[in-house]
Amino acid sequence: MVDTIVNTSDAHHRPMGLAEGPEGSLYISDSREGKIWRVMFKGNKGNFGKGQLALIEERKLLPHLRTPDEILDNLEEDNLVGGKVYNRYCATCHQRNGKGDENRFPPLVGSDWVGGDKGRLIDVVLNGLQGKIEVSGIAYNNLMPAFQYLDDKQVAVILTYIRQNFGNEVDEVSEAEVRVRRQLP
Repeated sequence: MVDTIVNTSDAHHRPMGLAEGPEGSLYISDSREGKIWRVMFKGNKGNFGKGQLALIEERKLLPHLRTPDEILDNLEEDNLVGGKVYNRYCATCHQRNGKGDENRFPPLVGSDWVGGDKGRLIDVVLNGLQGKIEVSGIAYNNLMPAFQYLDDKQVAVILTYIRQNFGNEVDEVSEAEVRVRRQLP
């Protein structure tokens, strides 16, 4: 049985990009190992039907393929609203532990971007960030998308969560502060 990977930084591979080849193969790039995986169907597409779908459903019941147990696998490490919203929108890049991926996405742990000026941090979430930045002495040059579609409360709980977790111990971000920054030109 394979252990459930809760934090993506624990994974041995990191599939990042998908592309379909002209012959119908699926290509998956692995940013951790620097490989490209090719997935292709080798059967007869004309003979694929209900019998083959039944075999796929049967295979899903094999003991090493399982649905994670919500309690035993502890998929939700906390019940905080901010933690859940963070895990939904931010953990893919910055990881559940806030340490980033040591390559393209900076850590939130002990970052002056997190613990410093709240206005700048709010602006980064609302407007995104592009270009070279330095976090904890390491240069990063990637694109962070804008999250303008999140409402003021969601932005406030995410930022409060990261400002009060991952070794950060600074004050919260309020909905009013987000609302003010959102209205700036």
